[in-house]
Amino acid sequence: MTVSLPKDWIESNSITPGTPVVVRPLPDGTISIDPRMQREKEEARKSIVVGEDETKEHLTRKLIGAYLAGYNIIEVRSKGRLDLELKHAVKEISRMVIGPEVIEETSNTIVLHDLSDPVELPQEKCVRRMHLIVISMHKDAMAALRDGDDALAKDVIDRDADVDRLYWMAAKQYNMILKDRKLSEKIGVDIFEGMNLVLVARGIERIGDHAEKIATNALMLTSSDGKFSNAEEISKLGAQSIKVLDLAMESYFRKDIKAANNLIDLGDKLVQQCQDLSVTERLPANVCAVVRTSVIDSIARTAMYAMDIAEIAINGAMRLDS
Repeated sequence: MTVSLPKDWIESNSITPGTPVVVRPLPDGTISIDPRMQREKEEARKSIVVGEDETKEHLTRKLIGAYLAGYNIIEVRSKGRLDLELKHAVKEISRMVIGPEVIEETSNTIVLHDLSDPVELPQEKCVRRMHLIVISMHKDAMAALRDGDDALAKDVIDRDADVDRLYWMAAKQYNMILKDRKLSEKIGVDIFEGMNLVLVARGIERIGDHAEKIATNALMLTSSDGKFSNAEEISKLGAQSIKVLDLAMESYFRKDIKAANNLIDLGDKLVQQCQDLSVTERLPANVCAVVRTSVIDSIARTAMYAMDIAEIAINGAMRLDS
């Protein structure tokens, strides 16, 4: 068969009779014609010009947005001397996310270069790593609450930054897959699975936030010399919520619809138990009561986010089910 190609596209890519191109069928039924046989790693550059009223927080949000968009080179510059606080904000990005490093710095310019390789740390590996970190965070947060261990609680809070870094990495890779279909082939993830992995990562990241919240409550309780009521019962509920998360992740990667449905039912019962426990005992409005209510809420929300992951597992499995 003969296929006619747009003249403007042919001329812009310097294609002549006999020029080799890559023809690639895509999962959605379309065909991709790539004029370059071997794509070199493109350096997508983003320039951020800071104004006089730029704050550290606003610049940090812009930097994260540029990172998630998949820019390899991010340049921050100002007309005059770049404020030291803003320079520090740029340098902190290297700690907050995976990949970017400062490669150039002048009085009014600072440049980040993203050195991360999605093939070495693909989306699925990010999500699996997030799962392991969050499981340990939640278990340690409950132990810190039960034993009054401030050092362990602070360690849990610190680990939340690792979860955030992996989440942003997974989100960035999804955006890169949307722009470069060839990358999805390299890491073995199509756009549908990429979207599901981002949704799963988001749920795990939220569970990590609640583990951090439990750890913060543990610190609050020890500083007030308070005693945690119903500690044993609430600890059991916490362990059950993590079990729901483990089963949800297993059902997602195995694409097991039956297991996912079963754990959603289990999660519903656990959430109801948390709601029942929160009203069975009327405590005076003191620190212990606030901590108790907050911890029970975090356990319930952990189970609910895990149930969301199970629903994603069902949706993904139904797309593949013949």
